[in-house]
Amino acid sequence: MKGSGVPGLRLAVAGSLALGVALCPTPATAEPVRGWPSSTGSPEATATTDRQPATTSGTTRPSGPATLPAAGTSTDALSDTTEDDGGASGRRPYPGDPRLESGLVADEDRRLVQARSIDALGRWGDLNLQTPYRLASGAAYTLILTQRRQPYTVRDLLALAPQTFVRMPDGAYLLSEHLIIREGATLDLSTGGALTLRLASDDQGFVSIINDGGRLVVSGTKGEPVRITSWDRATNSPDNLTSDGRAYVRSLGGQVNLRQVEVTALGFWSGRTGGLSLTGTDRPNTGALDALGQALESLDDQAAAAKAQKTAGQGPVTGGASGLTLNKILPSGALPLPEVDLTDPRYSYVSATLDGVRADGNAFGLFVASANGVEIHGSSFSNSLVDGLVLHRFVTNAVIEQTSALDNGGDGVVLSRATTGIVLNEVTSSRNVRNGVLISGRPLASGPNATGTPTGAYGNNSLSNSTLVDNGHYAVDVVGGSSIGVQANDIRGGHMGVVVRQQAHQVSVVGNRVDGTTSHAIDLREGATEAVVSGNVVSGGSAGIYLSGAAASVRRNTLTGALQHGISVVGNVKGSRIEGNTVAGRGSSAIDSSRAEGLDLRRGDNDVSGWEDTTPWLVTVKRFLQPLTLLWLALAALVVTTALLGLRRRAGIQHPYADKAPVSGPEDLVLVGAHDGAAQTR
Repeated sequence: MKGSGVPGLRLAVAGSLALGVALCPTPATAEPVRGWPSSTGSPEATATTDRQPATTSGTTRPSGPATLPAAGTSTDALSDTTEDDGGASGRRPYPGDPRLESGLVADEDRRLVQARSIDALGRWGDLNLQTPYRLASGAAYTLILTQRRQPYTVRDLLALAPQTFVRMPDGAYLLSEHLIIREGATLDLSTGGALTLRLASDDQGFVSIINDGGRLVVSGTKGEPVRITSWDRATNSPDNLTSDGRAYVRSLGGQVNLRQVEVTALGFWSGRTGGLSLTGTDRPNTGALDALGQALESLDDQAAAAKAQKTAGQGPVTGGASGLTLNKILPSGALPLPEVDLTDPRYSYVSATLDGVRADGNAFGLFVASANGVEIHGSSFSNSLVDGLVLHRFVTNAVIEQTSALDNGGDGVVLSRATTGIVLNEVTSSRNVRNGVLISGRPLASGPNATGTPTGAYGNNSLSNSTLVDNGHYAVDVVGGSSIGVQANDIRGGHMGVVVRQQAHQVSVVGNRVDGTTSHAIDLREGATEAVVSGNVVSGGSAGIYLSGAAASVRRNTLTGALQHGISVVGNVKGSRIEGNTVAGRGSSAIDSSRAEGLDLRRGDNDVSGWEDTTPWLVTVKRFLQPLTLLWLALAALVVTTALLGLRRRAGIQHPYADKAPVSGPEDLVLVGAHDGAAQTR
């Protein structure tokens, strides 16, 4: 029998970490599981939506300020997805309730922490958690799929949760409790035929499927995809309200394989609860709790051995069989806890393959964070409340091909800060309210900070062979970063085509076709350096290429149809070169460099023969009549006037002795005077 002191401490630790979470068996003879018992929501929420919000995840919604997320979780709420624009400017208004929904996200974080704590502590305690079990947290239930060799299938779920996973009359399946897939477990929802999975989501609450370090496999066929959607049991239709939360699917570490899958009307408010999300974690791993449990058990064993040796008259025990740091005689007082390795969490990264996935009407089409080696092929993300496809933080080595982002409420595709090695190829991003593609490489911090976040920029990302049409703001927005390629893309419509800004470094804008923008087709500004703009074919726009306070090599571009300038250069552009461009059309000027500093066009060899200057004469006069020009004109007029007056005086002067000239004949008589009225001659 184990000693009485340490086990008591262990039970206290387990009780404090469990936070009141109870364990329930899963056989069919267990206590009946209700889908979502009726509960009352916050009174102030009733004015937000016609449907009264209810409690979810076993906790009541906060009536005060939103609860902070659990320690270690990423702050990826709505406000954090807007990169470098000062907030949610230009986005479609979010239809939900920000205060309530942020509280629900915190509830979900707490529920997940509780489940992971119970799992970790149960491994070394007296609880038998080797088979699937159920947690009851307040009014909600969570079914935990534990490690085993064979994948869990639809048949297994029907046996494990007969009251909460049921087949409906139309053949679809309804899940009305949360589902968590543990490390070492696999949930395979591939049936070889059509499968529709509905996740309960209504005024009684919502459910989620969370892959917590395990493996999630969902596979359909092109003709018969697997369909996953939220389900309002009162209306027998998908849940279109987010104010009281909405069902979602998330992978927290582990592996995900989705092929020919449709996910619709899922998620709310944050990225990790946004519908379909693939996230790693920067939380300490639960293996630390395992080590603590093993260490405490080691102490139990040592205490028992010491007692036996003392009884036998032997000396004290100096070591144990476990080989842990606590397997020795310790002084009285507080027990030392095992160190937690923050740099090597167990579920630090998620890897995923998505092929033929269609996400429609989610809060976020797809949200990815802390992922390595994600591959997305032939998928689409449309009609999202916020953004379509978001690679949020620490996503590396991802390949996204033949994928579309259409009609989303914010940006179509977002590469947030701290994403590197991302390849976007043959992507279609059209009719999004904001940008078609946003690529941000700015540092996560600008100086010393509490978390020790590095201050370096990110980059090494590329967008190529893609189509971006009629996006509300920019087609491509490059914000900071380095070594970024925007190449061979077809861009049409929108406010601007390609924008490079905020100290972006070594950005290549090469071989793109840009047509019909309302403002600048290609815009480099705000300290962009060592950029290359080459081989682009630009038609329309107020200016074909606009360079302001940036350094770039602009060469061999073909520009036609600009409304004002073919190329416009403003501010300090020292180090820039504009060479070998062909500029045709009609407007104020082919190359406007009058406001530029540090630019030499004498050897540019730009062909502007096809440009027709349409500057009105009045504008030309105003441009000519500058203050200094007027001063020089006044001086010139003064000089000319003085010269003319001098010539006039010279024409009126006679010889001073003309009257003394000799008389040669009568005809030369000169009247010289008069005396007493008589004429005198000489």
